Amino acid sequence: MDHVGVGVVGCGFVGYGAHVPAFSSVENSRLVAVADPDSGRREKAANKYRVKTYGDYAELVKDADIDAVVVAVPTPLHAQVALAAINAGKHVLCEMPLAANLAEADEIIDAAVKKGVCLMPSLTFRFTPTFIRVKEMIGKGDVGQISGVIYREFIPAKDLAKQWPPGSWVWDLEQSGGPLFTLAVWSIDLFRWLLDTEITQVSSTTKYTELAQFGGTLGYDAYASVKMANGVVGCLQYSGSVNESATSCSLEVVGSSTSVIKADGNETVTLFGEDPRKTEWNVKEPGPRMWGHLQQDEHFVRCLLEGRSPMIAPEDGRKAMEVAVQIAEAS
Repeated sequence: MDHVGVGVVGCGFVGYGAHVPAFSSVENSRLVAVADPDSGRREKAANKYRVKTYGDYAELVKDADIDAVVVAVPTPLHAQVALAAINAGKHVLCEMPLAANLAEADEIIDAAVKKGVCLMPSLTFRFTPTFIRVKEMIGKGDVGQISGVIYREFIPAKDLAKQWPPGSWVWDLEQSGGPLFTLAVWSIDLFRWLLDTEITQVSSTTKYTELAQFGGTLGYDAYASVKMANGVVGCLQYSGSVNESATSCSLEVVGSSTSVIKADGNETVTLFGEDPRKTEWNVKEPGPRMWGHLQQDEHFVRCLLEGRSPMIAPEDGRKAMEVAVQIAEAS
């Protein structure tokens, strides 16, 4: 195989906004087709990227030109789409969470093993420029022995309501696990990846608030303290109840040298050392590279071509889900 033929199922916020442009430009990949029940979305993709389109994902997975399928549909549909692709002998890159619940995630993982195909969870924080820089700095000993990590993610309620209007699948907690479960998995995996260890203890408090001004969508506020197997303590702070001016995404790492590393979103990394003058790097990348989607998709393609396992295993996706469930259900 000298290239990987890719089909993207779902032309929404992430599918069309990140994976479609990424796979259309990744070396040795060929964006073959997209599937979406919305004819307008299909037409938009066909006109811009000159790809085949399908209204039904079941037809896309039968396409002989497709070697790998990207699952970028609503979380409650992940299991049925991923299983259809796996049973058709296709490799799968699945958006996170892998499924709406752990039982369905296990079904997907078991099916991939039995079929002998690659299943890679989409955990893009491992490819985000700021977080890569932080991991490199930890490896160089810039803060000494890590003692604590803090992650903070405040997303405007208005933005969530725009991405998922009232009545959308994400607001049904029983069906989908809710917005907090859906969005927390990346930062949970970030802690595991940065520190090369497991989260062994979780203590969380969570509150959901119905927001009438956005048609009844759910704001959420959650604070989780965690302890890692290596003794490091951490804090995960989430809110989907804030306005645009309060938007925040940051990571802080504290170490025995008393220095602190801080990553602000996907833009800057700052080292607060003994010298009062802080050192700052701007590492932001453009387009689908800014949160690591293109880099992740490149990695996925290279692994398929070289016949090796990706750095992100199905179990990584499941472990992130396990902790996300504990946090989301703490209400």
